[in-house]
Amino acid sequence: MPTYFPSDIKYNPIPFNHTYILYDPKDIISMISVHLSLLPIYTMVFYTSWFLITREIEPVIVVGGHLIGEILNKIVKKLIKQPRPEFHKDFGSGSYSLTYGMPSAHSQFMGFFAAYFICIFLFKMNHFSAIQKYLGCGILISSGLLVAFSRVYLLYHTIQQVLVGVMFGALLGLVYFVIISIARDVGFIDFIISWPFVKFFYIKDTYFHSFQTFKMEYDRYIELKSITKGSILQI
Repeated sequence: MPTYFPSDIKYNPIPFNHTYILYDPKDIISMISVHLSLLPIYTMVFYTSWFLITREIEPVIVVGGHLIGEILNKIVKKLIKQPRPEFHKDFGSGSYSLTYGMPSAHSQFMGFFAAYFICIFLFKMNHFSAIQKYLGCGILISSGLLVAFSRVYLLYHTIQQVLVGVMFGALLGLVYFVIISIARDVGFIDFIISWPFVKFFYIKDTYFHSFQTFKMEYDRYIELKSITKGSILQI
């Protein structure tokens, strides 16, 4: 927790660049907490890049899960109506989704992210060793907890609000993973990919049907390169 309190006149936070996140530039932990609070946005940029570069449907599926979670978060906040900590009690005044703090949307986002990809590590990444899987899961869990810590440190949420957010997000992530797994098994995702509009953008699901590691892709590249060179020499 910060060494200051909402009533401490020495605490004069400023917005971080062009964001609405207030922090103390003289406090290194506060500066780190800003970037941790922005991690969900960085993650969304990653999803967008993943889709644009690979045209895989997987990042679209995951973003769909986050959007569902965001809608549920707003509904739960309006139902519970628990205010934020005193310092940010008027944050987003006029908007229920911002004024209320239970559960924390940032923590819920990271809880979903961690739970969904932990399931990917444990049940889909068969080429990973046990140590690699545990290391990946540890990083995912740590990232979720650090984001939750940042929201408390910057006085946007209480400990209770971030804990509920992480647990609610994790539950959503687990349920969503099961639903998507079933959808793939029954062919629903393939049905969506077969739509003319989707085919127009060459969207695919090799992530599920023919997943390859970087090493496997590189080995295939070397193999094709050797075959091509052999064909040229014969000509």
